[in-house]
Amino acid sequence: MAARSILENRIVKLEGRNPARPYEHLTDEELDARLAAIAVRIEAEAGVKMADYVEAMAVALSAGQPLPDGMTKVEIQSLIASFRNVASTRTHYAQ
Repeated sequence: MAARSILENRIVKLEGRNPARPYEHLTDEELDARLAAIAVRIEAEAGVKMADYVEAMAVALSAGQPLPDGMTKVEIQSLIASFRNVASTRTHYAQ
């Protein structure tokens, strides 16, 4: 585990949360609300549903097509993995 900076240690002490993990203090409900808000913003900007957007990104990435402006291959792979992880977790717990 990497050592935290003096500033990070002070923030943890003052705020009771680790700045490297900004969402770990949220409850499940707060995290769901945050994820839903982000999905709404992405859907509004992309003009498609999040699931469709993620699948289109996966297809474009594997086909070597140009990436959206401002996004790296690693960011897109992370987005795809995160979405699929959240979707599979929700499906698992919904059963």
